[in-house]
Amino acid sequence: MKALKPNFKISSYWIVAILFITAKLCLHFFTNTNYELHRDEMLYFNMADHLSLGYATVPPVTGFLAFIIKGIFGYSVFGIRLIPALLGAASLFIIAKTVRDLGGSILALIIASSAFLFSTGFLLFDTLFTTNVIEQFIWLLATYFLFRMVSENNPKLWIVIAILLGVAFLNKYSVLFYILGFFIAILFSSHRKFLNSRYLYISILIGIIIILPNLIWQYMHGWPVVYHMGELKRTQMVNLTYSDFFIDIFSLNLAASLIWIAGLVSLLILKKEKENRFIGVASLLIILLFLFSKGKGYYILGLIPFLFATGGYILEKYLKNRLNYINYVVIGITMFFSLIALPFGIPLLSMDNLLKYKENTAHWIIYPFYRWEDGKIHNISQIYADMNGWKELTGYVAKAYGQLSKEEQRKCTIYAERDYGNAAAINFYGKEYNLPEAITFLESYVMWAPDTIPDGPFIYINSEIGDIKKLFNNVREIGCINNAYSREKGLLVYLCTEPAVNVQEVYRQKAIEKRNSIVSNFMLINLFICHNNPDSCAPECN
Repeated sequence: MKALKPNFKISSYWIVAILFITAKLCLHFFTNTNYELHRDEMLYFNMADHLSLGYATVPPVTGFLAFIIKGIFGYSVFGIRLIPALLGAASLFIIAKTVRDLGGSILALIIASSAFLFSTGFLLFDTLFTTNVIEQFIWLLATYFLFRMVSENNPKLWIVIAILLGVAFLNKYSVLFYILGFFIAILFSSHRKFLNSRYLYISILIGIIIILPNLIWQYMHGWPVVYHMGELKRTQMVNLTYSDFFIDIFSLNLAASLIWIAGLVSLLILKKEKENRFIGVASLLIILLFLFSKGKGYYILGLIPFLFATGGYILEKYLKNRLNYINYVVIGITMFFSLIALPFGIPLLSMDNLLKYKENTAHWIIYPFYRWEDGKIHNISQIYADMNGWKELTGYVAKAYGQLSKEEQRKCTIYAERDYGNAAAINFYGKEYNLPEAITFLESYVMWAPDTIPDGPFIYINSEIGDIKKLFNNVREIGCINNAYSREKGLLVYLCTEPAVNVQEVYRQKAIEKRNSIVSNFMLINLFICHNNPDSCAPECN
């Protein structure tokens, strides 16, 4: 009897797809520990120690992921950045599956996958453990299942979509723009019948069940997300212009923008692509919603991978025979500019060499994130600036801490006045020096701060000495951040001893004041609701 031979064969198409996925993982695995963690990564990692159904500025998904990462990898930069790398690789798989389902072959796959693989924007966000990479992946996956639902006439997929969008809501509230855009697009398309499906009603119920715990948390804590959005609008979005929005979008993908724009335009205008037009309409609506609400350009990145897949398919389908050479020109141009910009997407070069490289290539490329939140152009990307100086800061704090006796160390308080990133850095990099947890009243840390502090020395972190000199008789400067590439350049670390007043009471009052600001925000929201709709209010509001 002949031995049975396994009949397992991978097609050439999927071999190419696997090569792209492998290249994606290698790009991140070999570079993602070259720079320090981003301030937001350290904040989100810190959430692992404060599991909750919500946080001051984000929903709970990131905290639960951080808890898992910490449990497996501990305080490992590689471990923290493994999740975004894997999500980026998974995105390439979905892109390949989309191209295949559309009817594309290897050329379309290469066009779409190379656009994503070397995109500066996706390289950046697939390096960082933030809410953005999770959002981008879920948006791609949700769009893929919407596409499948229509092409297969399978309304049961509403349930999968609802679960994805429910998780997306628990990751970042901006998914509401996505939901609104696709709802309007489907409502005014030939696929509106899907809105009458009982599976949609079931999926809505499932979605509500998923997000309800976070909504209850928001209510119980005074809707901190409203306060956060107000702060974003006041401090960041006020500096954005409509032209900045489009410049940012282009800088994140450079010449690869030709591919996703080709995909978008084809969905909007080509009769043969009418079945999927709702995706093009939804994408356009979502872009416009973010544009007119003064959102940042990268907020729409979750739409781009599916449009890359569509663009690759469209170029292969319509540019054939004598026009086929245009596809290779597009690939060549995309690769040329993307490879030049590669060090601005992944941490390949030292900061000194990166600055020199930028000076030599600035006439070729528009680099992303060189316009900071203050609206000004700087000589380094804000994202990279937020990945520098943390070890230096922690070193100065450790130096101050080391000057204390064991008893003083036991009673020592580390307080960051200026930025949540300062506290996050101490809490992450300080483990090497056995430093106590830092305290700040910024971001989610206001909810984690203790009610009281010990009666002991105070390590104070701020850009100026401020009023701390009034609280202690002995205030010594220990160090100043000198890293020219850090946003924290000039940040000072002080060791404060010999209190001149009751510092514990001063702290207690400040903690009450900061926490009450959240309650006050809730009261203002309720007063606004009561003023506009008195019947909906509790009696005491009237």
